Amino acid sequence: MINLELYKIFVEVANELNVTKASEHLNISQPSVTKHIKNLENELNLTLFKRSNKGLRLTDIGLELYESLKNPINEIIRIDSKFTNEKNINIGSHNHLLNIIFGDCISKFYLEYPNINLNLKCAETIEMLKMLENGELDIVFSKKVNDFKVKNIEYLKLGFLNDIFICNKNSNFANKIVSKQELEEATIYVPRKYAQTVTRLNNLLNNKNLKLKNSSYNTILEITSKTNSIGMITKEYIDEEKLEKYNLIETKTELSLKPIEFGIYFNINRKREVNFLIKIISEKFKA
Repeated sequence: MINLELYKIFVEVANELNVTKASEHLNISQPSVTKHIKNLENELNLTLFKRSNKGLRLTDIGLELYESLKNPINEIIRIDSKFTNEKNINIGSHNHLLNIIFGDCISKFYLEYPNINLNLKCAETIEMLKMLENGELDIVFSKKVNDFKVKNIEYLKLGFLNDIFICNKNSNFANKIVSKQELEEATIYVPRKYAQTVTRLNNLLNNKNLKLKNSSYNTILEITSKTNSIGMITKEYIDEEKLEKYNLIETKTELSLKPIEFGIYFNINRKREVNFLIKIISEKFKA
């Protein structure tokens, strides 16, 4: 389980791209900040920063993590600085989905439960659901898994997400309807840790030999902007301005990509605090 404190430190360092300034803002030593960042990289098994004589810069995956978490984490930092932590709620979610779901719900939650610490875990959906079943997680935010039925685990629908194909504006795939055969022959970049996306494509195309490449969201945008390839992303995770920045457009295909339901998985014997968090999140999506 990754402690939320590591994410707080990561966001502050990413804000400043300077360990000294970050340590001053966090009121902890520079070596301690460096150690915490290293611990986070080890736990995630990712390189979040590139270090050189010119200073720090975020890697592609580091930038993706930062852009997904900076708003909710900064909100937590603002509120949580007033309180001490006594209890924990362990949450499983993909970073992009967490950003969509939480929003201003964090501030509402902390006003009611100021002494609760929120711990975040990001992994494959099935792995997180197994952790929920074993009691290691209290909540899992996820796309719906149709064949997942476990005693004492309930699911609450929140809404729908839409997968789309993208390509650069000068690509052979732009301004046309891409055929199934073209998709089968193309290199398609899909988000890592989204096994459901790969399964979905294989089923739709009835082809187990697709040229699929697992990448971070930012890498998908970068590569598809410069090559004659196709990217597959969740529309709600990337705003139009970012697509425009990379000279990318949505490309239409012969495939019928139906919206994907997402929601909250939780144990029926949940804590009172978890019940309150579910309540304010569900109210947000009903509005």
